[in-house]
Amino acid sequence: MKMGIERVLKENFGNIGEVKQVDDPAAGARKELTREAVEDSVGALTPAINAMGGAVEVVDVTPLGVVKLNFRGSNKIRYGLELAIQDLPMVKHVEFVE
Repeated sequence: MKMGIERVLKENFGNIGEVKQVDDPAAGARKELTREAVEDSVGALTPAINAMGGAVEVVDVTPLGVVKLNFRGSNKIRYGLELAIQDLPMVKHVEFVE
């Protein structure tokens, strides 16, 4: 996830320095994917996505690992967002809907 986010941010903003990993101690204890976990991850990326002219909204999260997002923006940002969401534990598929 770190490399995908760094790449997209560097392509759009130049040298941003180092992106640091923040560990979630409860991540190992999760047994199913929650909307809250996805919204937290999307929320962390939203300021950068908005700064690049995009917008994202979590539409649905299923316990089976399907994340549905409403997204507007470039394909590069979309790809970075998809990679970041796929790095969450229990995510099996990211679907972009309108």
